[in-house]
Amino acid sequence: MIESKIVNCLLSSNKIAIVSHENPDGDCIGSMLALYLALTKKGKSPRMFLKNNVPKNLSFLPAANKIEVKDEIGEVFDVLVLLDTGELERTGIKNIQSCYKKLINIDHHVTSEGIGDYYYINSSAAATGEIVYQLVKLMGIDNDKDIATCLYTSIFTDTGGFKYSNTTSITHQIAGDLINMGVDFVYIVNKVFDEMSLTKFNLLKDTLQTLELFEENKIAFLTITKEMLKKNNASRDETENIINFAKNIEGVEVAALFIEEDSRIKVSLRSKYYLDVAAISKEFGGGGHPRAAGFSVSNLELNQIKNNLLLRLKSDVK
Repeated sequence: MIESKIVNCLLSSNKIAIVSHENPDGDCIGSMLALYLALTKKGKSPRMFLKNNVPKNLSFLPAANKIEVKDEIGEVFDVLVLLDTGELERTGIKNIQSCYKKLINIDHHVTSEGIGDYYYINSSAAATGEIVYQLVKLMGIDNDKDIATCLYTSIFTDTGGFKYSNTTSITHQIAGDLINMGVDFVYIVNKVFDEMSLTKFNLLKDTLQTLELFEENKIAFLTITKEMLKKNNASRDETENIINFAKNIEGVEVAALFIEEDSRIKVSLRSKYYLDVAAISKEFGGGGHPRAAGFSVSNLELNQIKNNLLLRLKSDVK
């Protein structure tokens, strides 16, 4: 069983690094922290690396301050664990290919194929946190409130509060088990979904003014420019979940959020009922889930990217 092989590899290794994708979300952060805390409990001294800072709404999680923000990693580890993505390039860390002896890849995205010496890709899992939950159990760790808090946050965020179609009966069983470990789920919900900084609130106001509707309101576009982020003193992580305001409009099937970054434009896609945005994102070099996915474009102007995507979406909306 691959899960046992992964656990045995981790517990028999000394220098362990845990990494995930740039622009981290709740599943990324929650999975990293849960695995870090579990390995620490087993006597290991793992380290965690990210290209970007932990989002403000996730900084309350146990051990979040232990995550090291790096453009490069200056040493070689016995094992590198790549979580919540199937591509090392998506970490954004420049020398990631040369800083490990063995690579473990754990992910749940349908577009991931698995890389490294050991990989566990389970696209039926609602979140990478569900897979890490299994690994923690295999390590013989149970009833740890801090680990449970990280895993609950991972699963809760990647299922949109158990609203997305990736939610299964297993998801609810795991969530119930985590609550039984003492997780304060009301606090988690408030921190990750309900509370909003004033800077994000102001950014949201400006973003909603950019709303564009197409195809009898079945397609919705929102845009966040670099100027809007600067004007509102908002950080990149404060763009999280803004896309849902467009997706939730009555009649909208698919929403896209275009975010201007320094050298590229990041496009997030969300669909409501039937459109497979993972397949569409893959055509543009990205990936994700059937109802939540995204991609990045470096060589085109914003309007050209919008036109290309709109042309592609028009062929699929009913």
